[in-house]
Amino acid sequence: MELNEYRQEFLDQVKARASAGSNFTHAEFVDICGERLSEAEELADFEVCHFRGIGSRNRSLGVDGFACDEVDGSIRLLIAEYGGQSDAATLTQTQAKALFSKLIGFCEESFTGKLQDAIEESSPAYSLAQMLYEQRKTLVRLRLYLVTDGALSSRVRDWPEGEIESIPTESHIWDINRFRTIQESKSGRDELEVDFTAVVPDGLPCLSASVPSDEYSAYLCIIPGAVLAEVYDRFGSRLLEGNVRSFLGTRGRINRAISKTISTEPAMFFAYNNGIAATASAATVESGTSGMRLTHVTDLQIVNGGQTTATLAGALKAREDGLNRTFVQMKLSILPPETAGKYIPAIARYANSQNKVSDADFFSNHDFHRRMEQIAQRLRAPAVGGAQYGTHWFYERARGQYVNEQAGLSIAQKKQFLLLNPKDQVITKTDLAKYENVWRFLPHSVSNGAQHNFMWFSSYAQSEWERDQNQFNEEYYRRVAVKAMLYKRTEALVSKQAWYEGSYRANIVAYTIAKLSHLLQFEGGGKNLDFKKIWNRQALPPAMDEQIVLTAEQVFLCISSPESGLQNILKWVKKDICWNRVRDARVPFLKDLVTELVSNDEEESIKKEAKVQQAVVSGIQMQTTVIELGSPFWRDIQEWGRQRNLVTPVDDSFFAVATAMPRKLPTEKQCARLLQIKARLEEEGFPIR
Repeated sequence: MELNEYRQEFLDQVKARASAGSNFTHAEFVDICGERLSEAEELADFEVCHFRGIGSRNRSLGVDGFACDEVDGSIRLLIAEYGGQSDAATLTQTQAKALFSKLIGFCEESFTGKLQDAIEESSPAYSLAQMLYEQRKTLVRLRLYLVTDGALSSRVRDWPEGEIESIPTESHIWDINRFRTIQESKSGRDELEVDFTAVVPDGLPCLSASVPSDEYSAYLCIIPGAVLAEVYDRFGSRLLEGNVRSFLGTRGRINRAISKTISTEPAMFFAYNNGIAATASAATVESGTSGMRLTHVTDLQIVNGGQTTATLAGALKAREDGLNRTFVQMKLSILPPETAGKYIPAIARYANSQNKVSDADFFSNHDFHRRMEQIAQRLRAPAVGGAQYGTHWFYERARGQYVNEQAGLSIAQKKQFLLLNPKDQVITKTDLAKYENVWRFLPHSVSNGAQHNFMWFSSYAQSEWERDQNQFNEEYYRRVAVKAMLYKRTEALVSKQAWYEGSYRANIVAYTIAKLSHLLQFEGGGKNLDFKKIWNRQALPPAMDEQIVLTAEQVFLCISSPESGLQNILKWVKKDICWNRVRDARVPFLKDLVTELVSNDEEESIKKEAKVQQAVVSGIQMQTTVIELGSPFWRDIQEWGRQRNLVTPVDDSFFAVATAMPRKLPTEKQCARLLQIKARLEEEGFPIR
């Protein structure tokens, strides 16, 4: 896509959100930039936080948003320069320096504690300033971001590192060119180049692993603990594969046993520790008199050993003497970008299979998401508004999938793809978790951030899948799409309200929908939302708008007046007591909306019918899979399992049926059992098919 075309699309998205009811065009730009940086894994759980002010010595202060990274102990602060003109303005180095200086000033004034006295306690800026003050002695790093719809006048994107109150600080510029580059990259991430020669003169000693594949190569390396710590300190949680990052984010970063080894027996670290497993899209290896040396790596991702890495980084910050005498083994797998999305999550799962990592931690690779993707691909929403075709609610199972599916299409093909898969009908994994959890009265979970919320949803969905996977069917996905409509409509309506001040919209929306769900369940008079009618219309009933507005205002009043001792609203909305306050608030249930509801009995009948249909579909899919794998495959996996004493006599009885194909075909129940055996043996190391 040409730069001008990409930028126009970017601006159209900003204007569309603004015209949907917001006068905060700058804030909408910031929000979209936050979304795109999150998609690129630059940050997570972004919060819009607009502030402009004057500090001590008449210095200009400013910030537009932030994100906390519990995994690497950093805070990421963002400031925006939005023009919105038809032609991209040029951002000069002088302008960039002035904008970064506003961010730096905000941080410095917050660290003194004086800024809080000049800011209204209910504003996000107060919460951010107070958080910076409270964490000033424990912060590992500050990462500053300047985003703009203009174009940088030079090719310098990242400025030299500095310090704010002795805290290492880095500065990154994201102009329209950089945003476009990320969208078009196959990995969907900003290029992450690790130059090992910058910390080890000749690079890392390594051995080439003999792998009989043209699409995959591997190396075994020895990396000094201090070097690994420095690399992690520089790049932070971007080094960690998504599932590993989620695991560390909910379990804590530091392992006491690893820390003890570093401080008391550093020379034995290599013997005691299992090392790390990593992947990359490319690597440079040079041969010399001292053997093979790994010098450069592109898109390094640690898929196992994240806790080891984070603990070494903690030792670096604590200036542990033993760190310089620790060495870590690293298995590095090189995968091209075309196949990385397929194999890296699988490598992460199997590399962690011997650790105490629950299925929920790797739920992003679960069959639940594959089923949602399959349903989304075949399910079309009814044609509305005079259109001659139905559209898909695209389910993005893998990061960047929506963009990647457009790669290589001609202009006409891309136009057709976008007609069938509108951008505003894309649902990501974290979106689905958000929609479902607010409907289950968990807005405080959603307010804890996408990563934490996804883990909570994963635990629930994993247990529900095991109980009855047929409940996750076409009807379930239709309801997810309806909840997406409700979420987007609530965002637009909240932005229009006179009482809305441009802050906490994500929290107001989450709590509003949770409250609506609660009203429907307990004050709906035995009735529920008519999901079927809304799906067929692809629109909410008009009466819903008035109910949303009425509810949202009460929600705003509840969350903007925290309980005593919880003045920080960003902390308050993460508490279940905040939900209790909203839940118990009196909100009238409008009569006009009651007429749009459907009886619970009818709803249950629709759900039961959908489960029966899914059972039939699942049975056919299982039989198809078993038959397509073929009897030679089943003989191979049976023999592999026998050689390792992993096959029971009962397993053999099922293998006998599969190896007899096509003379006799297995039943649906036999296919289900065969696929369970296959999954178990793949967990033990049989190559995935």
